[in-house]
Parts: sequence; structure tokens; C-alpha cells
Amino acid sequence: METSKSNNNVGKKLKMLRAEYDFTQEDIAKKLGITQQTYSKYEQNGNLSAKDIKKICEIYGISSDYLLGIEPKKSSKKITKTSYDIDYIVNEVISKLNKE
Repeated sequence: METSKSNNNVGKKLKMLRAEYDFTQEDIAKKLGITQQTYSKYEQNGNLSAKDIKKICEIYGISSDYLLGIEPKKSSKKITKTSYDIDYIVNEVISKLNKE
């Protein structure tokens, strides 16, 4: 099944990134707010929530396209807040209202 193969590639990429940055599974699990056992399953089967994909991309400074295998090259640029990030939008609105 194609989805299974794709998920497995995500799991392999998670393991590769973790090794590249010299993190343990426990290190990443703590950053994600999950157990080490749950993170281990992520590396085994690549099934992650959108929330955890976002957090992992922030940890490593990569795009979700790279993590999911859509973009072949890893960006060396850190991910920044975008207009699609609701927290960013809310903070910008509050900041502008406070200035008025």
C-alpha cells in the first residue's frame, strides 16, 4: 500500500534527523509532550498528528514538505511564523490593538 510506504519513509526520516542532531528518542518525546514509547512508534510507522508534524518541523528547522517527502532537499533555514499560523495572527492583532 502506497500510504504505508510513505509513512515508513517519514519514520526513517525522523530517525535520521534525530541521529543527525544527536537527540535520543526521549529528548524528542519530551519536546513533543509525549512518551518515548509513542515517539518510538512514530519512527517505526511514520503515523503522526498534524500537531506533532508541526512541532517536529520547528525542532529541526525543516519544512513539512521535506519531512513528508514532497520536497527532496532539507532547507537550512529555520521555519518562521507564517500568515497561516493562527497564534501568530492573534498575537499580531493584539499587538496592533495595544499600540492604538
